[in-house]
Amino acid sequence: MAKNKYKIQFAGLCVGEHEYEFEVNNTFFESLEYSEIKQGNIDVKVHLLKQSTMMVLTFDINGTIHLNCDRCMEDFNFPLSGNYKLIIKVGGSDSGDENDDIITIAANEHELDLTQYIYENIILSLPIKRAHPDNKKGKSSCNPEMIKKLQKYIVVNEPTEETDPRWNQLKDINFN
Repeated sequence: MAKNKYKIQFAGLCVGEHEYEFEVNNTFFESLEYSEIKQGNIDVKVHLLKQSTMMVLTFDINGTIHLNCDRCMEDFNFPLSGNYKLIIKVGGSDSGDENDDIITIAANEHELDLTQYIYENIILSLPIKRAHPDNKKGKSSCNPEMIKKLQKYIVVNEPTEETDPRWNQLKDINFN
């Protein structure tokens, strides 16, 4: 299974800095049950700073993934990059608790599975609007036939009635 490739054995590591590199490809995304991404080639570099009771992990993500364009519905390769930080506290009375900034694991744990954290950081790197990038002239590189079809259905909202003239007086207020 692909998930075993993304584990770090931290129990035997000495205090200090450690570097790891992982390759995320189609097998990684296929191994995740609910992944919205199915194809991609991403390099993930993990910088681990181990301290006596905590670890600070910094993820550096670079690569491309295969996305479906929100505008024209065609597939395209999207360049992806991002840097993310994760703090892991080892031991403590609240082991297993998680919040946005710090994850606590039990003192008897000896390895850390990064699969879910790598996937979450990849998802965080995605834009909200997933569309083909513009070409060098600033024009959309989407499928021109689909864009023509979409132009037929664009609704232009024009004001049908005048605004209340009493509101016009508010435009003259000087806030300085």
